[in-house]
Formats: sequence, C-alpha cells, structure tokens
Amino acid sequence: MKIRQLEAFRALILRQTVTRAADMLHISQPAVTRLINDLEADVGFSLFDRSNGRLNPTPEAMVLFEEVERSFAGIDRIAQTAEQIKSLRRGSLHIAGAPALALEFLPTTLTGFMREHPGVSTTLLIHASSIVVDMVVGRRCDVGFIAHPLTHAGVNVETLHRAPMRCILPIGHRLADRDVIRPEDLRDESFISYPKEFDNRMYIDRLFAERQIDRVMSAESQLSAAICVLVQHGAGVAIIDQVTARYAAGRVVVKPFEPVVMSGFSLVTSTQHPPSRLAQAFVEYTKQRMDELLED
Repeated sequence: MKIRQLEAFRALILRQTVTRAADMLHISQPAVTRLINDLEADVGFSLFDRSNGRLNPTPEAMVLFEEVERSFAGIDRIAQTAEQIKSLRRGSLHIAGAPALALEFLPTTLTGFMREHPGVSTTLLIHASSIVVDMVVGRRCDVGFIAHPLTHAGVNVETLHRAPMRCILPIGHRLADRDVIRPEDLRDESFISYPKEFDNRMYIDRLFAERQIDRVMSAESQLSAAICVLVQHGAGVAIIDQVTARYAAGRVVVKPFEPVVMSGFSLVTSTQHPPSRLAQAFVEYTKQRMDELLED
C-alpha cells in the first residue's frame, strides 16, 4: 500500500468521479484508475461498485476512508507545523543570561521577539556568566549571554556590546549638573562598587589609586541593578555598565565618566551543536535591539 494509492482513493471519494479526482491530483484519469486497482489488489477487497457506469464506494471503502482521513489530517498537521517552523512561528527558545542583561534587557527583548513570532515559547534563566557557559556546553540552553568574556573550548563567543561605563548619582546630587564626571569629582564620596574579584572593580580601583583619590567604600554588590537601587536611595554613587544605566535613567542621574572605562557583554553558542534557525533569528534580533538601545 502506497501513499499515492491512498491519495487517489481519497480524491475519488471526495470528488465522486475519476475525472474530478484526476483534476484534484493533477494526474491523468488512467493513472487514477490504475492506482485504485492497485490499492484494491493490496487490501484484498473491492472498494468501489462498478455498476451503471459509475464508481460507488462500498461500505468497506467508507470504513477505510474514515481512517485515511484521520491519517491525512495528521499529515496536514505535520505540513502545517513544518511551515510554522520554517516561518519561525513555532518552536521554543531556552535563553540563559548574566543578571546585568537578564533583569531588564533580555526580558524586554524576548517580549518584542515573541510579538513578532507568535507561537514561540521562551524560557529565560538567570545565572553567573560561568554557569551560563556551562549551560550552553551542556545543551541546557540555546544561547547564553555573559557579562565578561570567558574562554571555553565548547563555545563560540561573540561580542554583543562594548561601551564606556557610566557614573550614576542620586537625583539632586551636588554633581548632577556636571556634563562629565571625573575621578577627582568623587573624592571622599560614598562609593558603591562591584566585588573585588570583578574585572571592572579592578580597573576602577586602579584608576583612582593612580590618582591618589580616596573614596568611602560604603557598599558592594555583584548586581548592577542592586547598585542602582542603592544609589537611587542615596547610599552613594557608582560606576556601572551602560546597559543597566540606560534602564535606570529617571531613577538616578546618569553621566559620562572620564577617563573611559570599557565594559561589555558577549553571547555564546555551542561549537558542537549549531543554533537552530529560531535561535539564530533571536541572536540577530538581540543585536539589533542592543544597537537601538545604545543609539538612544
């Protein structure tokens, strides 16, 4: 029994004549007749009553037709699903990100992506950069976003964003009217910093030490978002990544800081398992959204 035989059988039941069945399948009438005869030989019983110059389906044919219809409905669903996958309207995305991106930027970006690709489901997990890399290697996520470059044999690392860090101040701070904040402006200020093991902390500390400028180190947090809240409520000033600073604008005063201290984020994918078309589309969408954010 072949699928083409079942297609001819179904077309003949639906269209009732060999001529119309042939038109439906875009084949010749003799081809339809041959396929029906072959199917009857395969099943071992008559499917049509060939009396009075017509082909009338037998009761057995109608029982078989019900099953054929169910099968073709399944095939139609498969074809529909394939089309949805092709057009990026079906599938799932598992994203893992470092907190600096995953608390604001990635949820906003995912929302926009899902709006453009209805039918796509997403999962967003927040972890330290080292864990995000492990998740990509272990195929526990499709794409990872990390706060600082990490080398690992199992991943491709691509820069997503690299930009000068920003100084953030409480609203109403004495430096709020300055166009640019410099190290000497922050002498003896209460300062909220990243932990000492962070690269950005080391760069910033070295910059102040070289100029012999003391700060009052009042608090530490590994989360840029938490630092923003501390600054917002007057606990001190800080120098943080530009992405988080963009989202915090309005709650704190955001100013350029000189000399420039660069920070950035990278995206990681597996070297062993290339990302799906859907994941690739999300990566491109994310790059576009990051460019738009930094252009504002």
